[in-house]
Amino acid sequence: MITTLDKYIPFENVTDNDVIKAQLFNECRLGESGCWLWMGTKRNGYGLFNIGSKSKSAHRVAYEIFIGPIPAGLHLLHSCDTPSCINPAHLRPGTARENMADREARRRRCVRGEQIGTSKLTYKEVLEIRASSEKPAVLAKRYGVHPHNIWSIKTGRSWKHVAAEVDVSTK
Repeated sequence: MITTLDKYIPFENVTDNDVIKAQLFNECRLGESGCWLWMGTKRNGYGLFNIGSKSKSAHRVAYEIFIGPIPAGLHLLHSCDTPSCINPAHLRPGTARENMADREARRRRCVRGEQIGTSKLTYKEVLEIRASSEKPAVLAKRYGVHPHNIWSIKTGRSWKHVAAEVDVSTK
């Protein structure tokens, strides 16, 4: 039976991939640099896409839908340095090692010093250690760290960013 609406609304077959593409586009906005910026739920800056009762990384879903399967064991590297970007043109498969090398080369590793969750010392304490003439064993006991940590701080092997800042301020 043909209803009056049938002559106005043509029926089209829509695949599951078409539906997922529409959902992806619905949750992102086009950025100035061409990034497809995820506006939905995020974890650590990366978009989360719900498929049924499971969450997957939105950039991985976008890559799989638009490009194809991600080779087993590989990560997706962002050429744009924007974790919330899901534009498949900005993504390429790579190893964990390549991902870390890329992060270091682009100077994106900004967690250091007391920002590291396991750090026992603060920026102020490192400055105190550097300025102190006391023996490493005495300082280690005071700050609750191993004497080797004190030696590493005083020689600039650890807390290098503080060393650079101190060296600049003393010149």
